[in-house]
Amino acid sequence: MERVTTNTLGARKSLMEMVNRSGPVNHCSPWLSSCIVFFSFSLLVFLLYGSTASAILTLWRTSTFSHGFLIVPICIYLVWKRRDRLRLLKPTPAFWAVPVLILLALGWLLGHLAAINVAQQFCFVAMILVNAWGVFGTDVARAMLMPLTFGLFAVPFGEAFVPKLQDFSAWSAVGMLDFFGIPVLLEGRFITVPSGKWEVAEACSGIRFVTASLAVGFLFAGLLYKTWTRRVAFFAASVVVPILANAVRVFGIILLAYLSGNRIAVGVDHILYGWLFFTIVMGLLLLVGGWWGEKPERKSESTAAPTAVSQETGASTASLQSSGGPTILFACMAFFIVGLAPASARFVWGSASQSMPFQLLAPVATRPFQSSDTGSFGWKPKFLAPNAELTQFYQTGMQPVELYVAYYASEQPDVKLVSSANALFDRSLWWRTKEDEVSVSVEGRRFQVRETFIRSPLRSLVVWTWYWVDGQYTSSDRVATLLLVKARLLRDQRGAAIFAIATPDQPDVPAIGVLRDFLDHVSLRETMRLRATAAHPN
Repeated sequence: MERVTTNTLGARKSLMEMVNRSGPVNHCSPWLSSCIVFFSFSLLVFLLYGSTASAILTLWRTSTFSHGFLIVPICIYLVWKRRDRLRLLKPTPAFWAVPVLILLALGWLLGHLAAINVAQQFCFVAMILVNAWGVFGTDVARAMLMPLTFGLFAVPFGEAFVPKLQDFSAWSAVGMLDFFGIPVLLEGRFITVPSGKWEVAEACSGIRFVTASLAVGFLFAGLLYKTWTRRVAFFAASVVVPILANAVRVFGIILLAYLSGNRIAVGVDHILYGWLFFTIVMGLLLLVGGWWGEKPERKSESTAAPTAVSQETGASTASLQSSGGPTILFACMAFFIVGLAPASARFVWGSASQSMPFQLLAPVATRPFQSSDTGSFGWKPKFLAPNAELTQFYQTGMQPVELYVAYYASEQPDVKLVSSANALFDRSLWWRTKEDEVSVSVEGRRFQVRETFIRSPLRSLVVWTWYWVDGQYTSSDRVATLLLVKARLLRDQRGAAIFAIATPDQPDVPAIGVLRDFLDHVSLRETMRLRATAAHPN
């Protein structure tokens, strides 16, 4: 053991003598200049994409994404833990980051045109992380791979999965209640048992626990495991376990309330029991993950020391050749790229003509349908900031039909045509019992509409909804978003709209047949053409 230590000390002494003969070396200069460039770039991105950064901070203040405030400090800590390894490397610009920055800037622009907040936020965060790769180089980025990847969890994502999580939790809870012989009825996301009715609301979807579990699972897997197989397996478990646990939580709350006659797990109690349950589940997950951890590999000092000496020799030699020219060149290219996207957005919106005040005209219906002054069903969709809205009633025999149109002008930025915040009905008055898709034909064009069955204490309705974008009809959120981006890029002036028609669901009158018949006797195309003429008379 003494001989090995002596050899190591001798090698280090020879290394220092070689460095001293080579002259003084400024080790801080490459890192200092690279850090200045990186932080200057980050500040520029915050200034150019201020609205996106503000949207992220706003979401961090919500209970669902409050863990976002911890992401940046944890990333800094992970980088600090790697300081000894990073000290042996020399920052060298990686120009392969340039095409990635171009794609991210383009992605932000498309997300901005389509008003997809999560796309804008992802591209914004990714620009900063990719710039770290470009400024410090591939070797440094590889050493900082975990903190850089972990930084993506700063993006508030997951809201699009809330409806699916609600449905899964409701279906699973009903299945478990039925297995234990408890009478249960599922209507949409409402679960009815003899002791009362429960709703699997958005807050009960488990999205808060899933997003936090993903961040913790990624961090835990990266720090504890060395092999990718175990890392991926534990990260997958951090996704699946909270989803299954939330279904068990919903089942447990309903079961406790049923067995106790609604004395336990009602009101605020079910929230407290839920968080207590999730804490236990997360603790068990981490406990099992720690038990499954890998034993650290033990390397002998004789093999580790030459490697360190070799790295130090390489770092010392490379630092002699350091130059700020490539870093400055990359910085100029990066600054130009990230500034191009918001400038393009301002050009698109600035070149659009100002919208004139207008009023939507009610579509003309032919017999047996005619316009009616029938009172409202007590139903009205709530869509975000449309330029114009229309509600019109029609009658055929004793069966009324209500038409709703929300129109968005082409000149309006941040159009929320497709948004999880749009509501087809007031959830305090109505609840969804069923949802499906139906193929229909309107003026010779065949497409799918979204069919939703809703109920209130007074009546049941069947509602069909679809989008009108770029002169085309569709019920798909994705297709509508793509058509909206296309219309924005081509500066289409027709705008976009959301259509909804509703009729009472009665046992003696087939509501689906009434809605089909209505679409065969109404002229939607002429209405949208008249609207365009009213808004742009020239």
